Amino acid sequence: TYEAGNYDVMLVRNAQSARRKTMPIAASARYEARPHLVADPAQGGFWVAYEQAGENWGKDYGTRWNGPQGENLYFDRTIQVRAILDGRLSKTSGVPAVPIATTFDDKRMETQYHPRMSFPRLGFDGADRLWLTYRRHPLLTGARVQWVSFATWYDQDRWSDAVMVPNSMHELDCRPAMAPLPGGGALIVRPDDARQGRKIQPNNLYASILRAEGRYRQPVTTATDAGVAAPHYDPIHPNEKKDVARMRDYRIRTEGNRYRLLRGEFHRHTEYSSHRDWDGSLEAVWRYGLDAADLDWIGPGDHDYGYGREYAWWISQKQTDLYHAPNEFVAAHTYERSNRYPSGHRNVMFPERGVMALPRYPGGSDNVFGTPEEGAPDIKTLYAYLRAFGGICASHTSATNMGTDWRDNDPEVEPVVEIFQGHRLSNEEPNAPLAPKTEDEAIQGWKPAGFIWEALQKGHRLGFQASSDHVSTHISYAIVLAEENTRQSIIDAFKQRHCYAANDNIILDVRCGKKIMGDSFAVKGGPTLDIFVEAPKAIEKITIVRGIQGEKPVYVYESSPGKSKVKFSWTDAAPALGKNSYYYVRVQQSNENPGPGALAWSSPMWIDIE
Repeated sequence: TYEAGNYDVMLVRNAQSARRKTMPIAASARYEARPHLVADPAQGGFWVAYEQAGENWGKDYGTRWNGPQGENLYFDRTIQVRAILDGRLSKTSGVPAVPIATTFDDKRMETQYHPRMSFPRLGFDGADRLWLTYRRHPLLTGARVQWVSFATWYDQDRWSDAVMVPNSMHELDCRPAMAPLPGGGALIVRPDDARQGRKIQPNNLYASILRAEGRYRQPVTTATDAGVAAPHYDPIHPNEKKDVARMRDYRIRTEGNRYRLLRGEFHRHTEYSSHRDWDGSLEAVWRYGLDAADLDWIGPGDHDYGYGREYAWWISQKQTDLYHAPNEFVAAHTYERSNRYPSGHRNVMFPERGVMALPRYPGGSDNVFGTPEEGAPDIKTLYAYLRAFGGICASHTSATNMGTDWRDNDPEVEPVVEIFQGHRLSNEEPNAPLAPKTEDEAIQGWKPAGFIWEALQKGHRLGFQASSDHVSTHISYAIVLAEENTRQSIIDAFKQRHCYAANDNIILDVRCGKKIMGDSFAVKGGPTLDIFVEAPKAIEKITIVRGIQGEKPVYVYESSPGKSKVKFSWTDAAPALGKNSYYYVRVQQSNENPGPGALAWSSPMWIDIE
């Protein structure tokens, strides 16, 4: 249950009866989830195994984030086992954990070691001995996309040394089945796909016998309570429910349209393309989106739906439809399609199920990258594919080795760009907050031609959104101004660039007369921007950026309101008459730590100044 604002484990007795009773098994501020329950054949009670991580799970986490850091989705995970015997709750000794190395794309961060064990399964053998299996990476380096099962059994007051179950290489979320054998031992059955990194073979099914040597000794446990030794808990967002409700209640009414603000993102990785043991299961995307972030919509961002494997595509599509509830919670059909610079990585979104990932254009690098003058055949084929199936895409980390020099753009199907990413940095322009100013500050490459100001100067019309990518959580929102919370309405909003990027639950409403952010229109004389901002914290700075066609954008206005709610108008007193100009607004919250606080970026408005 997530009723307390974090995951807890509850045991419900007589669930179908009016006399049902609920007993907390684990109810601290920590992450306590994915329980597995078995009945004790000898003592008549129950045993529960569950995963445990730290408090603030799924809250603010980013590689260079300046604010308080929460617990990301899958860096720390241990297995806890509880017993309910004679109606009392007790615990076993701790299941031994093996720390796995966590290396980072950001070379400024040193390797860290974290225990990562998940998906516990309990079972008794034919001698009434308690066994536990769980999933973890087989290598202490955490390299490659692979996981295996380990097995251990409880001997009086300790867990035995865990042994790796052979032929159990598979996805992270792949739970074996276990059954007792007469006379002792247990049968364990599991699939294996013999994967070597991304090279994955067809599934085979294997069976083995788990058997412990020596005389069986009855388990010994110690009394505990559901919230024992809970750490001191400082919620990062104590008023988040109110902040989210305020955003959901906000409406923009203009020109006969009524828009709401829908918070989401479409660039989160899972076990299907986690690169290393980083991101957790596919299910975690939906748990994060529904609970920890309380989003209106979300889509996974796995590479080619799991490196182009048909099964990974199928299961991702199926889970997406299972969690989809139009006008309540939209699960989007999304994936990441990656090329190196200068063609770049792009995240793709479709309005409906059934579209497979597009392979790379054949013919080698000449067709994948093309030329600065003519663009890339591969990307032009991507645009045609998106038009055929009603999809859109967005470049991510555009000023890195995964970015682009903007040799290609189709405004119909690539209407937006990822201006900020929690796993890396901002790609707005080198002097902007949260952006790398030099090659030494960059993460995974320094490609100045890929900054978004360069694209705007070239004449590309791009709205702004933010996404997490790997590891990062809760600081990257793509907020669309949509009439309905449906897949099609979200794509329609992106196509009109009716969207903005934000690091926090910030309301940002920028208009010019009856027009809203993302619109293209004409005015006579200097345009007036009407700006409304409401943020969880005091607003430290509001900046207006203006660009004139063919020229480099410049900062034309800055203020320091010092309060959380601001409404004002600004008129361009020196407009470029007879030319097209674009304007956007950047908001910066206050921060208790050194460095800039949470930001929000409105999509530009493109205005012909008559």
